[in-house]
Amino acid sequence: MKQIIIIVILIILPCVVFAQNNMFNNNTKNHFSNKDFYGSADISMDYKFNSIRPYEESKPDTVTTLGLNLRYDYFDFSGYIDIHDIFYIYNDKPYVFGEINNYLFGEINPRISLLALAGQKLSGRNIFKDFLIAYNFTFDSDDLLQHYMGFGIDFNIPILSYLKINLYARYNQAYYGRNENSFDGFLLNIIYEVPVYTFSSGIEIVYSSWFKYIFAPSTSGNIENETDYSIQWKNTFKVGYKGFYLAYSYKHNTNYLELNTRSAQEGEHSIGIYYSYRF
Repeated sequence: MKQIIIIVILIILPCVVFAQNNMFNNNTKNHFSNKDFYGSADISMDYKFNSIRPYEESKPDTVTTLGLNLRYDYFDFSGYIDIHDIFYIYNDKPYVFGEINNYLFGEINPRISLLALAGQKLSGRNIFKDFLIAYNFTFDSDDLLQHYMGFGIDFNIPILSYLKINLYARYNQAYYGRNENSFDGFLLNIIYEVPVYTFSSGIEIVYSSWFKYIFAPSTSGNIENETDYSIQWKNTFKVGYKGFYLAYSYKHNTNYLELNTRSAQEGEHSIGIYYSYRF
C-alpha cells in the first residue's frame, strides 16, 4: 500500500506544478520545436577492458549498442539494446552473442509530456522545459524483467545540450530470484550532455553522462551480500565530426545490482566508435 501511495504522489506532483498557469507562455501551441518529429538513430561498438560480473572476476568484453531517440508531439522515446561479446573473442563456447552475464541487455523508455497534451509550452526563460509521465522497461536475455513508473522533468540549462531527471518506483517481474512480482525500491536517473568545444573545422568535443541511484529496495533474505542501494555513474568523452565519434568511457559502480562483492565495486573502462544519425 505504501508503494502505491508513493506512485500516486509521483504522478500527481508534476500535475500540480503544471497547473500553475503563471509559469507558462499560453500564446503558442507550437510544441517544443518547429519540427513535429525529430530524434536520432545511434550505433556504437565498445571494447570494455573489464566487464563487471558481481560473483566472478571481471573480464574484457565487446559491446555493440543499437539506440533510438525520438520526439513526436507529446510522445518522448529513448531505448537501446546492448549485444555483448558479439565476436566470440573471449569465449570458447559457440554462443552467438557470447556468454557474459546479461549478454543481451536493453532498456525502453517512453515518456508522455503533460505540457504538450495540454497544448502548452514553458517560456524559454524558465529553468523547467517539460514535465512528463515516465516509464522504463529493463530486460536481459537471462532473468531480468523490471518495470519503472514515475515522472520526469526536463530542464533548460544554457551550458547543457539537455538535462533530464526521472524518478521511478521499481517493480520486479523477474530479478534473478529476488523480490519478484513486487514493488522493490526506487530509481533516480539523471542524464545530461555538455558540448565542450567545437572547432572551426566542425570537429567537436562532447561530454555526456548518466547517473542511476537505486535506493530503498527490500532484502530478499536468500541472496548473499545484498545491500539497500546501488550507484552507477557513466561518463563519456567523445571527439567527432558529422556524427562519427571516438569515445572513452568510465563507469563508476557501487554495489552493482545491490550486491556488496569485490567485483560489484569495480569501475569499468571502455573505448569505442560511435555514429549518430539525426533526423
